[in-house]
Amino acid sequence: MFTRIRQGVGGFSNILSSPLPIESYLGLISPLRSSTSIPARIQGVILETPRAATVMLKAGPRWRGHRAGQWVGVGVDINGVRHRRSYSITSVPSPQSGLISITVQATPGGLVSNHLVRDAQVGDTLYLEPASGDFVLPDSCQDPVLFITAGSGITPVMGILRTMAATNGIGDVFLIHHAPDPTESIFSRELSEMARRFSRFRYVEVFTRFPSRSGGNHISETRLDEMCPDWTKRSTWACGPTSLLCALTQAWETRVQDRPLNLERFTLARTENLEVQGGRVRFTKSAIEAVSDGRSPLLHVAESAGLIPPSGCRMGICHTCDSRLVSGTVRDLRDGRTQCDPGDRVQICVSVAAGDVELEV
Repeated sequence: MFTRIRQGVGGFSNILSSPLPIESYLGLISPLRSSTSIPARIQGVILETPRAATVMLKAGPRWRGHRAGQWVGVGVDINGVRHRRSYSITSVPSPQSGLISITVQATPGGLVSNHLVRDAQVGDTLYLEPASGDFVLPDSCQDPVLFITAGSGITPVMGILRTMAATNGIGDVFLIHHAPDPTESIFSRELSEMARRFSRFRYVEVFTRFPSRSGGNHISETRLDEMCPDWTKRSTWACGPTSLLCALTQAWETRVQDRPLNLERFTLARTENLEVQGGRVRFTKSAIEAVSDGRSPLLHVAESAGLIPPSGCRMGICHTCDSRLVSGTVRDLRDGRTQCDPGDRVQICVSVAAGDVELEV
């Protein structure tokens, strides 16, 4: 009874405070003490390259910290609409201080990434989800380590390296990082300084706009043999575009038997040759209908129709976007798996409509 009364009083208060719920006004008074999210105030924005920036944040008291290498879901208000994206945390874990940083690379047409890199201001408030992800080193990792990254794939690794440097130092670690050219190599200066400070840390940059004479700029077994001769004996973590990760997977299947290859994806890994017919999609909560082409994830279909369903990683990891299937059939873009039972929980960021579909969105 007490819980129901408290909910009722909150609802009455929200009516009096219309058009905004009462927690929104409380957030205006003290943005870092919101009752519905983990607000974080921007403390600074540092331009890393012409299209990448580190956003320094002070999180509210409910922030519980992170492990080096994890990512965080971030809510960003743009023109009165909250958009959710996920970014790797690039700072050393410090849960007591609430200080964290994310490093964002603006992508062509990327609404949120371009806003954070070019328009975010000190004092703006973002909204965080708890840290997540398993792209982390074991607590007692004694093996020699190889990191292979490309583009913004360096960001989770930077969080790991900074944490190593701040604790026991960087041991036997080899980093191969790919960037289009020196101007777009994120953290290049800091990584070079780390290599000077820690004698066992080796750092190699590969610039993909300038193919080398020794085999081009694409990763391969031959290139790995040249750059890091003992790569088959190292525990490896890799983060970057699908083409890089596929090449590494093939190399490991051919040459490596007893060392793990740990992958972090920033984009959805679609199964090849998946043909889906699409259909009409009805979102039952909002009574909005849209047409699916059978290629775009249902999350994109919903957003194109003007809806803003909860979402996080946008590639099938965090389950923030899970929605109930009311009727119809959907297929998973990653493996072609079919879901057709009413009541199934569907990851709409990685699922497409296979015919007409109704979703509880």
